[in-house]
Amino acid sequence: MMVRKRFAILSALLAMIVLLSGCAGGQRSETIIIPSTEDEHAADSGSKPFQVKTIYRLPISDAKYDSLLGWADSESVVGVSQARDSMMNLTRLSPPYEQFEELHSVDVDPSNLELSPNGEFITGFKKTQDGIKVKLLSLSDGQEKNIAILKPHQEQLLTIPAWSDNGKYISYLVDTGTGDTDTEKSAPKALVIQMAVYDTFTGQAKLYRLKGFPMKGSVTSAKISDDGQSVLIVWTNNERTVNIGMGAINGDGFQIQYEHQAGSDQAAWLNKDQFVFLGTDGALYEYDRRNAALSVLLEKVIGFRLSQDRKYIAYSQKNNDNVSIFAGKLQGYNVLYNESVYQGVLPSKMDWSPQNDSLLVIGPKIYSAVIQTSPEPSPDTHNQPFIIKFQ
Repeated sequence: MMVRKRFAILSALLAMIVLLSGCAGGQRSETIIIPSTEDEHAADSGSKPFQVKTIYRLPISDAKYDSLLGWADSESVVGVSQARDSMMNLTRLSPPYEQFEELHSVDVDPSNLELSPNGEFITGFKKTQDGIKVKLLSLSDGQEKNIAILKPHQEQLLTIPAWSDNGKYISYLVDTGTGDTDTEKSAPKALVIQMAVYDTFTGQAKLYRLKGFPMKGSVTSAKISDDGQSVLIVWTNNERTVNIGMGAINGDGFQIQYEHQAGSDQAAWLNKDQFVFLGTDGALYEYDRRNAALSVLLEKVIGFRLSQDRKYIAYSQKNNDNVSIFAGKLQGYNVLYNESVYQGVLPSKMDWSPQNDSLLVIGPKIYSAVIQTSPEPSPDTHNQPFIIKFQ
């Protein structure tokens, strides 16, 4: 649903809000932009590109552990499964999406696996006596490569490895624990954070230390930009407040240039200067560092997922006592053609196919009449995966 306001003007520039910046140590100006109804209608040609053609309900495995990771190509999805007392297997599900095909056995921990944007590789890690091995797995032949080994008592893995949107870089954060402790014993110790960046094209890895920002709490995610020069970090401070920061690499370190309170750990790059994230009020924001503009794209959003080319968006919204999944097109500060494509499921994962003609959805059905922003389904409520095929 597009943002609706009592007043509508051609250029919907609201106000200048002065915020205190923790990373700059002073004041900075931030422009908040809310698109008007006229802007939306002027750009909307009336076409409705997202019309549901077919819905495929995917089989649910009876394995001890199974998880769908995303799209291997324009038609097939890939996942992992583990039968009892056996190794982890990579699996693929192709049309008509009735039976899984086993690909290769892999030696990784089952959780926190990440599929590359091109669907050809998977990142994961394995805990051993020598430390935590960060691994790169090939779907084509099952070969495994250790891209890093984190030594015990020296390096603590803080975030799971994350891919840049172009698939060139893999980034994750570690706590080296070598920094100065706080002078007050009662004060929690600040993390000594370094970002590891692995270049999949060259096979080289670099470390960048976080500078000038005493981060305390727990870090959730770190995602590097396509040019390898910026990073989005999400963390929860000691007051249990979720925050998002945009950092820039400079020399052997990186610094937080922008910080904002967030409603969840969901954040995504639009390009090297713009990113989107969920606010505490359910608004979906877009921030542009070139002009320090914070734009409201949508309201009452629970979760979202951008397409690989960042032209389209799928998102879920609360609607009375139900949840609806919408699909729309990103254009400027607007989301156009936003059509409801499914109702009655609270998505824990959504993923666009490479051609943007299908949407993988995983999530529990909504049984309760009361919907929270982050509801916790009962233990017997499983995630039902399905694929929405568009016309």
